Amino acid sequence: MKSLSKVLFWLGILSIPFSWLAWFIAPALGPEVMSSISDPAMRAVMEEAHRERWGIYVGHWPPTLLILSYILEKKAG
Repeated sequence: MKSLSKVLFWLGILSIPFSWLAWFIAPALGPEVMSSISDPAMRAVMEEAHRERWGIYVGHWPPTLLILSYILEKKAG
């Protein structure tokens, strides 16, 4: 369980910059949907909303992985 704890810890640490990167590139993930919106203001709002939701979703990964790592470390210790 110690090795799994270490893997989860490092995945948690690595997912922090990944969360930021996912938030940054999120509007590029759905261009086919965004291209169907003709109003530029609405498109900007939708891109920002999509970016926020994706960032929140991905932002839950680091604490989850780090907490699981901590729990497994305590169980193994």
